[in-house]
Amino acid sequence: MRRAKMVAWSALLPALLIAGCAKPSAEGTPQDTANGGDSKPVEITEPVTVKLLPYSPLNDEAYQMLIIEPLAKKYPNITVQRLSGSLDNLLTAGEIPDLVTDWNGAIPNYKNYDLLEDMTPLIKKHNFDLSRFQPVFLDAVRVASDKGELYAIPYYGQLNALFYNKDLFDRFGVPYPPDGMTWDDAVELGKKMTRQENGVQYQGLNYENITRISFPWSPDIVNSKTVKANVNNETWKKIFELAYRIDSIPGNSPNKDFYKGEVAMFATVGDAFQNIKKAVDSQTLNVGVAQYPSYKEMPNTYGMADAHYIFVTKPSKNKDAAMKVIETLTSDEVQLAAAKYLARQSPLKNPEIQKAFGTEYLKGVDMQSIFKSHPAPGTVFHKYYLDSRSILEKQYDEVKKGNKDVNTALRDAEEMINQLLSEKLGADGKKS
Repeated sequence: MRRAKMVAWSALLPALLIAGCAKPSAEGTPQDTANGGDSKPVEITEPVTVKLLPYSPLNDEAYQMLIIEPLAKKYPNITVQRLSGSLDNLLTAGEIPDLVTDWNGAIPNYKNYDLLEDMTPLIKKHNFDLSRFQPVFLDAVRVASDKGELYAIPYYGQLNALFYNKDLFDRFGVPYPPDGMTWDDAVELGKKMTRQENGVQYQGLNYENITRISFPWSPDIVNSKTVKANVNNETWKKIFELAYRIDSIPGNSPNKDFYKGEVAMFATVGDAFQNIKKAVDSQTLNVGVAQYPSYKEMPNTYGMADAHYIFVTKPSKNKDAAMKVIETLTSDEVQLAAAKYLARQSPLKNPEIQKAFGTEYLKGVDMQSIFKSHPAPGTVFHKYYLDSRSILEKQYDEVKKGNKDVNTALRDAEEMINQLLSEKLGADGKKS
């Protein structure tokens, strides 16, 4: 694989690939058949076209590298056709995708289109081995199902890391961030690195936003069972207080741009790798990677399971062929290439894939510190999660500006979210 291809691909792997689903199982649970069955290998003997609706547009070179080329070698009778446009418009036009990709928080939304079903029978039919996967990523889908069904398969797991600008640490004579820091440690180091030099303000610690630092707690904001706000509590109080401590460091707020060399430490997710690589290649900064800071109550834990998944749609007439696409995408070979050349964390357990992570993406940058932490369990996202999160974020902004204390802001957020839910759910009832 040419490195030039891999670089072009770096932003687009999450948009790539596909998934598996099947008819409801009459016996057992997804966990009972997690390691597949004893059926004969399923063969695709006739030419078939599988329609894929990706989470976002696919880069042509990446599409060729991770889908078309490996699929052509293993299953030459299968052709994958990319669809574009909104799902609503496609379904209205009678264009039914066989495969859809999305992140775990969005998967339950496809119930509204009657596109989801338990994948267990299809998994068993194809002897698809779920024991190869890290359980936390499978559980992140099951937690949102009614009876533990497995609606989709992960192909790319999000990660968290503390990226740092070596040039700034060298310039200010401060040792690089060590692994194993708590957020308290990170705040103190952020104070040392927040400074102004030659008229330029440098930010010591950029935590991105309160949502990002909340994820180790696996918060739901809206309780899916009671359908009530769940923010006026000690967990969100700790999150708000941590954010305020960081934002209150003189000169540390508002956020600066890490990719322009304005930030000493950036605590974020693996999606940042594409822009980091651009900055490194342009010699804007020399990057280092350290373990993501932990809450002292949860050592070595970063954000909750946040991954991209693939699933076969319920009305698909090409489920066996679609499952072969999934098998190819989640094979050790393709997952190794994605990790090595694209710096995308694999949901597989294979330690060799972990060791190869990013070795051909940012050569000379040691990234193994990332794997000293593990993701927190996934949670259930209510359909009005994003609207509710927006209210919560705005209430934190009031704290940040000094207009409210933390307790008042959380109490107000709870009331406003419950009011939103009442209005939205009432409107939903009128529509039905």
